[in-house]
Amino acid sequence: MKILLSFLILISLSGGVNSETFRISTGEFVPYCSSAAFHKGFASHVVEEAFARQGHKVEFDFLPWKRAMLEAKLGRYDATSWWVHSDERDTDFFLSDEILERTIAFLYHKYKNSEFDWKEMSDLSGMSIGVTRGYHYTDKLVAFRKTNKALFEEVNTDEQNIKRLLLGRIDIFPMNTVTGMELLHTKFAPHVAHQLNFHPRALNTTSGLVMFPKVNKRSEQIRDILNTGLKSIREDGTYEKLLDGLLKGVYSK
Repeated sequence: MKILLSFLILISLSGGVNSETFRISTGEFVPYCSSAAFHKGFASHVVEEAFARQGHKVEFDFLPWKRAMLEAKLGRYDATSWWVHSDERDTDFFLSDEILERTIAFLYHKYKNSEFDWKEMSDLSGMSIGVTRGYHYTDKLVAFRKTNKALFEEVNTDEQNIKRLLLGRIDIFPMNTVTGMELLHTKFAPHVAHQLNFHPRALNTTSGLVMFPKVNKRSEQIRDILNTGLKSIREDGTYEKLLDGLLKGVYSK
C-alpha cells in the first residue's frame, strides 16, 4: 500500500495525472505565428512555454484568420492566438494577460527624408504615404485617409512598400516595428536596411492576447493556467530570451 501511495504521489508531482493538450487556432503572421517558423513563431512559443510551466502541452492549427476566430468562438478550440482587445471580442471571449506588445510606427528613409517628424495627423499633409492592402493601422489614420485619399498609395505587401520607400516613391510607411525589423533583416542587405529608420513616436501600441471562448465551461480555468505560466516565464527571464530571439530573427521562415 505504501509503495502504491508513493507511486501515485510521484506521478502527481510530475504533472502526469493532470497534464493536458490544449488546441489553439491561429493564423500566419511572421514572425509571430507561422506553421513553418521555429516553435511556430514568437507568440506561439510564448504560449507553449507558459503552458509547459504548468505541465501542459499545446497544439496549434493554422487557419485563415477569420476562420480561426470563428472556430474558437464556436468552442471548437480551447483558445485562439493572438489578437488585440476590442469590445466585440470581450462579448465572446475571456482574454489572457499580454503575451506581446505590438507597436506601429512610420518607417522612413533617413537620408532622403532626414527631417521627417510628426506629432499630429495634420503634420503628414503633403507626404506620400504607403499602406499595405487589407491592413487596419489605427482609427486616426483611417479617418485621415478618408479626407486625404490622394496622399495614400496602396500595394499588396509590406516588402513592396519597403522597396518603394528605398526608391523614393513614397515618403513614409506605417508598419509593425518588429515585423519591419524582421523583414529588413531577412529580405534586404545590411547596407540597404541601414538606410531606413522607424520614427520614435509610435502611431499605435497594442497588447497581443490569447482569447478563450465563453461557450466553453473551462475557458476561465484554462486562461488562468496560461496567465500563471506567463507570470512565471517573465519572472525567471525566459520571456526576455524569447524576445531577444524575436529581434534577432530566429522566428523567420
